Amino acid sequence: MKKKIVASLLTAVMAASALAGCAQKVDPNADTAASTDEATQETTQEEATQDAESTDAAATSEEKTIESCEITFWHGMSNTQEEVLTQLTDEFNSSNEYGITVTLVNQGSYGDLSQKLQAAAAADGLPDMAQAYNNWLNPYIDKVVDLTDFVENDFDNYDDIIEAYRNECSEFGFIHALPFNKSTYVMFYNKTVLDELGFEAPKTWDDLTTIGEAYVEKYGNPAWGVDDLSGFVEASLRQNGESYVDGTGALFNTDGGLETMTYIMDLYNNGYARLVGEDKYFSNVLSAQSMLGYIGSSTGASYITADGFELGVCPVPSNKESAAYCAGTNLVMFTQDANKQLAAFEYMKFLTSAESTTTWAIGTGYLPVRTSAYESAEYQDFMAGDVTATAAYEQSDAFFTSLASYDASNDVRTAVAAKMEELILEGADPQTALDALVEEINAQF
Repeated sequence: MKKKIVASLLTAVMAASALAGCAQKVDPNADTAASTDEATQETTQEEATQDAESTDAAATSEEKTIESCEITFWHGMSNTQEEVLTQLTDEFNSSNEYGITVTLVNQGSYGDLSQKLQAAAAADGLPDMAQAYNNWLNPYIDKVVDLTDFVENDFDNYDDIIEAYRNECSEFGFIHALPFNKSTYVMFYNKTVLDELGFEAPKTWDDLTTIGEAYVEKYGNPAWGVDDLSGFVEASLRQNGESYVDGTGALFNTDGGLETMTYIMDLYNNGYARLVGEDKYFSNVLSAQSMLGYIGSSTGASYITADGFELGVCPVPSNKESAAYCAGTNLVMFTQDANKQLAAFEYMKFLTSAESTTTWAIGTGYLPVRTSAYESAEYQDFMAGDVTATAAYEQSDAFFTSLASYDASNDVRTAVAAKMEELILEGADPQTALDALVEEINAQF
């Protein structure tokens, strides 16, 4: 059966859709019908006229529906992740009451998806919705549909969404997205070797240094690695109570910034940590038992082969404060068609429901986007047998996402990773590294 939609909603949607070049905003639950009491009261002629208009609007609202339509969704999922997304989408297509059909279009890697979205934006050919990182959206944020009224009036308990994700999805000044395939960085380590060394899982910067020194002394290899140097720098600064970057440039040319760079550069300069180099992925190095552990995305657990040792996973070691970098894309709507906006939001609500996000997390290794999903019996049972999910949940209060709502955000991320690798290879001292990194970041503005 078709869902009845109030007339004011569709009027607002169609009016908003006509505004080319600005974010769209509609109210899914606007109510223009007069109350029964008001309709039956004796009124002045003016009030009677208003009541008649309201009655007409109420009658019209009964005729408005979400019409059957096709929604195109561009994504970058593959393998098991694509299989679970297809499973969920098939369920939505077969169960929604409006005749909505979502068509999945795999655009390849994230890099491919990003490039195709940018090209489509330039050609006014964006899909109805897509996965996207915030720092992809800056060049065409005006083409993103504003979901604020949708969420405020037609979303089941938005406060149930993890706070860090809510913040990320509104950093442009309006709710521009809903969270989807989210992950966090955790530390994977060889628990068998760590036990032999007589240590527990590292919790602090000092632990990484102490354990790294003991491992190098016994095995002769660097102990630690970091998959994402840019994310590691930002997380480390936050762990030391420092700011990172805003729309004006670097914010950590401070004593605390120097302390942070001293910690990072000492790990590498003392041989306790290494770059990945020709091994391509630290999951390969850990699987070969050629290192003790590394910080990487929680979704990387499936790439580690723990033959001959017990795999341990723990929250990212911290310093003054806990800070765990979050990654993963969000669901973004682009369609300017009034009916399709309503239809696409139904699909977005479905994917972010407690049931769907739990299914998605268990099936793919990504994280639930809702607190209620984390706390559900189903996910708790899953987490009891999954050390990665357990570690991620332990640091959920420390989740943060990198600010992306300034034009140079993508350039900064790329530049920091490249500059850090250069500085590590050069064996730069901490002050030199700090100065060079600040200069490199500011050059992007």
